[in-house]
This record gives sequence, C-alpha cells and structure tokens, in this order.
Amino acid sequence: MRAPVIARGRARRLAILATTSLVAASLFSGASSAIAAGGGKNHFKATIADGGGGEAGELRTPLQFEEEAANAPGVGAQTLFSRCRFDLGSKVYAPIGGQQHDAIVGDTSFTFADGTSCFNPQNEQNIVINPGNTQNLVTSANEYRAIEQAVYVSKDGGASWTDVQLLGWTRSTGGSGAFSNVDSCGDPVLAFNSDGSRLYFTQLVCNFDKFPRTKSGVAIAWSGDGGSHWSAPKMIDYRASGDFFADKEWLTVGRDGTVYVTWTKFYQGPRGLGYLKSPIVMSTSSNGGNSWSSVKEVSDAAHPYNQGSQVGEAPDGTLYVAYEASDPATNYATDQLVVASSTNHGTTFTQHAVARVFDDFSCYPIQRPGAQDRQTLSYEQFRINSFPSMAIDPSNGRIAVTWADNEGVGNCGSSDPTFTGAATSNQVKLVTSTGGSTWSSVRTITTGAADKVYPSVGANNGRIVVGYYTRAYSPTPTPTDRSCGIEERDTATGALVLPVEADRAAAPVCLDWAIRSSSDNFGNETRVTSESSNPYILFSGSFIGDYTGTAVDAGGHAVTVWTDFRGNPGVTTPNQDTLVGTGY
Repeated sequence: MRAPVIARGRARRLAILATTSLVAASLFSGASSAIAAGGGKNHFKATIADGGGGEAGELRTPLQFEEEAANAPGVGAQTLFSRCRFDLGSKVYAPIGGQQHDAIVGDTSFTFADGTSCFNPQNEQNIVINPGNTQNLVTSANEYRAIEQAVYVSKDGGASWTDVQLLGWTRSTGGSGAFSNVDSCGDPVLAFNSDGSRLYFTQLVCNFDKFPRTKSGVAIAWSGDGGSHWSAPKMIDYRASGDFFADKEWLTVGRDGTVYVTWTKFYQGPRGLGYLKSPIVMSTSSNGGNSWSSVKEVSDAAHPYNQGSQVGEAPDGTLYVAYEASDPATNYATDQLVVASSTNHGTTFTQHAVARVFDDFSCYPIQRPGAQDRQTLSYEQFRINSFPSMAIDPSNGRIAVTWADNEGVGNCGSSDPTFTGAATSNQVKLVTSTGGSTWSSVRTITTGAADKVYPSVGANNGRIVVGYYTRAYSPTPTPTDRSCGIEERDTATGALVLPVEADRAAAPVCLDWAIRSSSDNFGNETRVTSESSNPYILFSGSFIGDYTGTAVDAGGHAVTVWTDFRGNPGVTTPNQDTLVGTGY
C-alpha cells in the first residue's frame, strides 16, 4: 500500500498542535553556558530542566516563542518578532528554480493571536543519495505540519519531490506500545545500506505533557523502495524515567549490513533535577533493525560532557564516531573535536583528540531575552553550535570532519565569561585523515569577515564537498528596503520600529547557502542560493535547526540541503522550507 502523503488542509488546531509538540528535543539540544553537577564549567546543556529555570523556559513552538519574546524582560519597549507576522515591505522573492528545489509540497499555515498567519516550518536536515540509483534522493527535516515523522523523496534527481509520512511513531499517528505515549522530538537522520536496497530513518521520541519529562527514546524504521513506503518503527532505546534523556542521534550502515546508531545520553539525576554527565553511546543491529544490542558507551570516562556525535564506517570496516567534548585539561571550560575509532565493530573504542574547538563562553554573544540563552552570532538571534559533520569517502577511506567556530575574534578563547568582540567572524574548519590515528592540521577553508555557520560535509570518488550558511551576500538594509535588516516591535503599540542600537539597526542579517570543494583545493566559493533571505522568520528568529546536509555520489557529484527562509515564492509566504541544491 502506498505510504500516505502528508495530509493537506488540516484544521488550525492540528497545525498549532504540530508546532507545539514536534521537534522539541531539537529546540533543546546544543551548547550553552551551563554548570555541570560534577563541578567545573561544561559547555553542554542538560535537556530537562533543573527546576530553577534553564530548560523549563525553553520553548518549543513558533507561537510560544512569539509570546515569550513579547513578555521577555530586559529589552525595554522593543522586542523581536517573526517577520512572517509582518509585511516584508517591497521585497518579493523570485520563484525557486534552477539548481534549487523546494522539497516541501502542500505546506500548511497556522494563525497568530493577532490574526496574522504563517506557514509551518521545516528545518534541520540531512540528505542521502541511493548508491544503487543516484536519481533517488531522500532528505528529512523537523516537520511542523503535524505531530509526525516525515521524509521527502525524489526519484528524478531532485527535480520533483513527494512528502511521505511515517505512521505509528507517535500517539497521534497510531503508535502502539511505547509509541502510544510519545510525541515526535526531532533530530531526523537517514542512511542507505551499501547497495541501496534498504534505507533507514531514525529520530527521537519523547513526551512533553508533564514535568519531569518521563519518556525518552531513539527509534528507527526502514524502507525497501527508496523512501516511498516504511516499516513500523522499532524502539532502539527507551527510558520511561526523567533521569535520562536521549539527544542528537546519528546513523550509519556497515558494509555487512550492521546498523549503528549513536546518540548523547544525558544523565540528569533523580526526576531530571541535575546534570551528571552526557556520554556518547551506541547500539547496533545485525538483523536489519529488528532487534538491538545493549547500549554501550563510545566516549570515555575522561570526557564526561559531550554532544553532537556522527558515526560512519570506512571501507576496511573501521568504525569512526566524531563528537564534540568538553576538555578535561581546562576543567571542561573549553571544547575539542574527538574522533573515536573501533576495529571490532564497536566493542571497544580508541579516542583521538583531534582539534581545539573555539566555541567557549567567551566566543559568542548570547541570544536576546525571549529565546533560550544560547550562543548566537552578532546581530543574529538563532542559536548556534560547533558540532562536527563527518563524511568517509567509500572509494578511498579518507575521513573529513568540518565545523565552524570563532577563533581569533575579540576575546574568543580567553578566560573571560562573555564575548567582548565588536562582531563575530565565524569560519568553517576542516580536518582530514586516512586511518584515523593521524590527522591533518586544522584548515580554515572559508575567507572574508562575514559569518559562516552550520557546515556539512560529503565525500566520495576522491572529492570532498562542504556546504554552509554565509552572511557574505546579505544586502545592507536601507531606509527603503529593510528586508535584510532587523526590525522590532513596540510592545505597547505593536508598531514596527528600528532597533534602539544604531549598529543593530544597520546590521545585514540575511543568509545564503554556499559550497566549497576539494576539486580546486577549496579555493572558490559557489553561491547556491539565488537570493539572500532573512532568518528572523518563525521562533522570533531564534531557531533555524541545528545541522544541515551534504552528500556526494560515486561519480563525485554533490547534493546539499539547508533551511531556507524564502518559503516557496509564488506558492507560500516566507517561512522556513527545506531546499535542496543539485548538480554540484
């Protein structure tokens, strides 16, 4: 039976419910200035609140972000807003076309309290290419149209897309057993097996109807036809206890068909009232996902605080897990890229501290009140992280890992508790290795002062391709065109006003998507997007997703996916959509 396409024209209540429960874990996970229960500074935030605020104030929906931003203290008489609530002035985006493809079909809208409306967002993607049929592309995203999991499938190389709902994952989509008590919690990830005959999808599930959140799990399903039809989900690991929370999972399939899933396991103390540690853990399946091994730790005792793992297998069968870890040498005040390797299918791991990551407390400003107290870029509001993206070239075993940080700017990397630079200049870093024991020196592959963020990497046929957001092409706002500027709202009158601070009022904030590749030794940047777009859209500009995706096929051709803020011009008003770039 054909898997149903996501239902169209749902009632307003369901659209709001969709924005209420979906992707909550994605809105939670990330880096923040938290203090670990074990003592010393730690850069990663426990997912369940500590009773004194923290995650209890972390909102999940566009509507809730709007309300919180409007009521937030400390911003005087002005507050941030989502631009989809207001006219973008004279700015009209051109239709999406050429090598850009909108994967979202039949988007639905919801209504704000003031009567204005916006289309439901999709954000936080990765993308895979079927090794048996390179015309078969599949991407995923946090899907806010309903409380469900979804994937977006193309069978013609990205020219057209079908949006496919995965049933049985949540209480609202017919879930049974443990799935009858949970909602969709985000962080969707995909992986094909080596011949493309099976595609796997994993995502987080949890409950958000009471505190402490007592249910948290990692689940998986599979497709035998390139993503059009899906099995019922299987739970990989499930904890009906507020003491634990699963976050930021990743997935790969070995050459022998073994499925590996890694994630961060937050040990949060009784009733979720403390943060003890967050090891990277793993479970495996040797029978196509039907049953799963016990959970084993990938990270070691020297690194108790970790986040953002990605797992992959080299052609020789060696397993690699890249993750960001707080460095014990600095009492966990700084972070490092760690790559763990295993030559016995994950039974034991050797840890390799590969590089310093400059995302310290001193490296970035913090979001303005009404968001999540996370790090952000100067004049932006969306939260950021420096988690690694990893790709392993199946043709030669070369490993590539990329991330973005703010090294060398202002007081970044000092012992100061806050960033004091004039403006951030985030850049994309890259390291490579063959064999995993020795690594190249860290290379900054981007140029220019403009911020870059959320890179992703793909590798195949000897070619490495890195995609990333950049502010380099953003027009500077003018009195007559502020489509790439910050505007705020007078909390008393609701009128649109400029930010009080002159530098904020003049700051260009739009983003584009771009790529660089090893074909020219990363020497030239290719702008993928045809127009810059403003990320102050939905969630009061506070969330655009925590990762993106880039993949390369056996012929060396790349596809790349990101959250775009134009929506689908001519079809919808501006909102967050999943866009795919092909033919690179």
